[in-house]
Amino acid sequence: NVANIEAHIDTLKADQAIRNNIEFRGPNAWILAIAIIIASVGLNVNSIPVIIGAMLISPLMGPIFGLGLGLGISDISLMKQAGKNLLIMVSISLGVSLLYFMITPLSLTDQSEILARTRPTIFDVMIALFGGFAGIFEQCRKEKGTVFSGVAIATALMPPLCTAGYGLATGQIAFFLGALYLFRINCIFITLATYFLVRYFKFKKSEA
Repeated sequence: NVANIEAHIDTLKADQAIRNNIEFRGPNAWILAIAIIIASVGLNVNSIPVIIGAMLISPLMGPIFGLGLGLGISDISLMKQAGKNLLIMVSISLGVSLLYFMITPLSLTDQSEILARTRPTIFDVMIALFGGFAGIFEQCRKEKGTVFSGVAIATALMPPLCTAGYGLATGQIAFFLGALYLFRINCIFITLATYFLVRYFKFKKSEA
């Protein structure tokens, strides 16, 4: 049966991998800051390849999958840890992008990439949801592939935070609020996708 996936998944390893990626210390903080600067430069010069590069190296996905896992296995401690780390990541991202756009000598003449992150549509919801499904499938798969790269690009968590920083730096509150709204949409629907598949794959419930 081509559609049979039970023989190809390992929920115990997936559980551990997700927990490991929630951790936010040392190198991850620096990688996040670097990714934010790269994404901010990409938005500044309106370069899609540069923005994609930033999305590929960003560690933002980890805590969001952690929230979905914690919700799916009823692990309140895991949800608190993931939520705390996500808030720290968001704060660092906003701070770095705000600083970048306050000191950059480059003017933003073409705002198309910025504007694309301030006006969420139903398609953004679908991308976040199905991107989340693809991401948790990859976490559960015994033989890992390149799905995460595609998920990181499709769900685009990094650019909205940079856009929010740009909005703060330039006093454009509509940009700030619109970009954060898109970021929240991505977080919520990736979390929901993770929750649904964690329940479907019958991950081991928390004993706490």
